[in-house]
Amino acid sequence: MSVLFKRIDTVFVPTRDVDKALDWYITVLGGTPGWRSEKGEYQSVTFSDTSITLFLTHDPNEYQPRHCSFNFYAPSAEASYRHLVSHGVKVEEISEYGAKYFAFYDLDGNRLEVCEY
Repeated sequence: MSVLFKRIDTVFVPTRDVDKALDWYITVLGGTPGWRSEKGEYQSVTFSDTSITLFLTHDPNEYQPRHCSFNFYAPSAEASYRHLVSHGVKVEEISEYGAKYFAFYDLDGNRLEVCEY
């Protein structure tokens, strides 16, 4: 284990509206709000012992990677899929390649993924 680095602290996710995104990440994905910057342009959301940081931008597409930057582990891809669909979330079909996984999109079109292995 590295003495210098113990874990990834956060992953940054662009949004046009921090408050609206925060509500979505809490209501739909079950996150817990964390640290918020003084001006409100940054807001962390915690999932167990991992966090993401929503950050305000006027063009979230500027930050779209070609591949998903991170995924959420779930004990059941099917249950997660049904949950997201029930909240009207845009989802792609479940695939299987050594693990079950699927992509879904937040309010700003950020591609996120769920995996089960």
